[in-house]
Amino acid sequence: MQIYLPELKQKQGEVVDFSFDEELSSSLTDLSAAGTLKLVVSLSLNDDKLVVNGSLEVSTTAACSRCLETFNQRFTTDFSELFTVLKNAPVVSNRQSEALETANMLNVSGDYLYLDEYVRQLIILGQEYNPICSPGCKGLCAGCGEDLNKTACRCSNEKGNIDLRFIKLKELNQER
Repeated sequence: MQIYLPELKQKQGEVVDFSFDEELSSSLTDLSAAGTLKLVVSLSLNDDKLVVNGSLEVSTTAACSRCLETFNQRFTTDFSELFTVLKNAPVVSNRQSEALETANMLNVSGDYLYLDEYVRQLIILGQEYNPICSPGCKGLCAGCGEDLNKTACRCSNEKGNIDLRFIKLKELNQER
């Protein structure tokens, strides 16, 4: 995901829109999940300041944190960033190094704005910490590991299978 800056320099102060539709695996190789991303950005260059506003929509596979089933996770994040265009800065010949510097330092040197690393960081920050396949997911049984969404638990609720710390709680429940 690269944007040629001399086009923006010719349109000093005007907003220019760009759109990217890509597979996650082809554009961001270190993300293991398969999926797609749609990036829409609006850029405006004023002197040495590059204003980037955009929206990122990602569809990827994730593992449910309750039942461990894989499901399709979708999320959208909006962003706004101010990059500094460095004049007379040494141009880095490696695209990955340039993308890393752009994302971490918010500096742009050379004729291209590389958004790969910046978008990768947005994806990582935009993902849910504990993704859940559905709000009603019952998860796995703590005793036998059975997926409670598919079948009933095979555990026996006898005293021998209950954690000894909770026996008094069970007795309290039976008294009521």
